[in-house]
Amino acid sequence: MARLIVQCLVSPPLATNAYVVADPVQKRAVIVDPSFVGAELLARVRSQSFMLDAVVLTHGHIDHTHDAGALARETGVAILAHRADETLLADRVRSGADWLELSFESCKISRYLEDGTDLEVGDARLRVLHTPGHSPGSICLLGEDECLTGDLLFRDGVGRWDLPGGDPAALQKSLRRLAGACPTDATILPGHGKSTTLVRERRSNPYLLDWLTDPVSSEGEIMR
Repeated sequence: MARLIVQCLVSPPLATNAYVVADPVQKRAVIVDPSFVGAELLARVRSQSFMLDAVVLTHGHIDHTHDAGALARETGVAILAHRADETLLADRVRSGADWLELSFESCKISRYLEDGTDLEVGDARLRVLHTPGHSPGSICLLGEDECLTGDLLFRDGVGRWDLPGGDPAALQKSLRRLAGACPTDATILPGHGKSTTLVRERRSNPYLLDWLTDPVSSEGEIMR
């Protein structure tokens, strides 16, 4: 199977990781979570002569989705996301734009990403894992050597569950599922912060240390 390259741009105002994911041999690419740097991501795609196939959203919060609609209009590509976050993409309150005082443009999902299906990037594949908890439609994208976790799992933290649609019990279940599906040496590419590996997080992440064995607690510090 083809190996992917993943390039990250960090977007203000919340230091969101936006990604170009590409098969460098077939010259096909997707943009994941364009945040507020859609133009810069598209310029990077074009500078490497990649053909952009889709804009992919790991979930529907505004700091990950802001430029999705503009990218789709400019390029004609589809917006791919899980159906359970469709309401977030249409609502400035549920998306977090109102709370964060950010501009908002609704966008529509062109094609739903279903749990257990594969997202094709050239000759490579990313397996879609539906991992709710941070939002109802949060997904992870699991490749051969990498996993894009959105706001489910961070280096030393996990996604917050106090936003509309958040669910701590679902978040714990999703983390357990990810821990069982993701190779321990795969690179974890989160929605915020530095990359990591699952083996590191299982050893040092306080949430995984507690939650992979213990029941969910509704208390504790919220991470992003």
